[in-house]
Amino acid sequence: MMHSAFAPGKLILMGEHAVVYGHPALALAVERGMTVSLTERKGATLLSDSPIHDSRLMEALLTVLPEEGVGVTIDSTLPTGRGMGSSAALAVALGRASMAREGLGRDPEELNRRAFQIERIFHGTPSGIDHTVSMLGGALRYWRTETGPRFEPIELSHLPIVVIDSGTTGNTAEMVAKVAAKQPDVRLELAEMATLLNSTLPALKQGDLTTVGLAWLENHRLLQAVGVSTELLDQIVRLAVDGGATGAKLAGAGGGGVVIALAPEPTAVIEQAKAAGFNAFVTASYPAE
Repeated sequence: MMHSAFAPGKLILMGEHAVVYGHPALALAVERGMTVSLTERKGATLLSDSPIHDSRLMEALLTVLPEEGVGVTIDSTLPTGRGMGSSAALAVALGRASMAREGLGRDPEELNRRAFQIERIFHGTPSGIDHTVSMLGGALRYWRTETGPRFEPIELSHLPIVVIDSGTTGNTAEMVAKVAAKQPDVRLELAEMATLLNSTLPALKQGDLTTVGLAWLENHRLLQAVGVSTELLDQIVRLAVDGGATGAKLAGAGGGGVVIALAPEPTAVIEQAKAAGFNAFVTASYPAE
């Protein structure tokens, strides 16, 4: 018998890195994601196919699977290692498939426990926002408190988002450590990201592309200030604006990954990006559970 489960990836629309320090971030589940399929087999648990090439992958699988008797296949429509939550989507899809295999049904608390356990293999001390939005779908304003994570579902207007892949991989743990090493010198920039997100929420809900675009450019400037952007990501932001985007920013931990552009005319931005040698595509939100 086969047990398969899908989980969506995500984009951080605003507030990455600030979320590590108790400030809110806004995340959106996207239609691209990961599918994990589990089958019964004789012998050791075996990964037969995967788009993820990471030395920690088998350790992650064995956090929720037995060492014997399971065949694992992973399929992905996400670019991996690009800040779109590929490891979180894997964690949630694997959590769901493993629970189905054990006949546990849909238990949100158990799924959250398993997904967070898997995410810790890849990211050490993740904020939790990635796997939470992958579990729940839709858009979430998320922040950490002393008593645990809190999240608020947000109804966003349709946002014409183009994802531009830099072709380079960022390392979340390294970028988080880089920002931590700059404390408390970047404390004000992180707080400004929170203020910016809160002040931009009405425009995000109303679909005010001009206001949101300007906010994304300011958010990107703050991410530059805390040291997680790169010359290549900055170049892509400028390219997107030159192509007609109202704004753009890196999305995720930085150091590589993707840029998101708010594009009233997505085709023009995609063509501009592809002419410069970058893969680009329109993304749509994945609906809330």
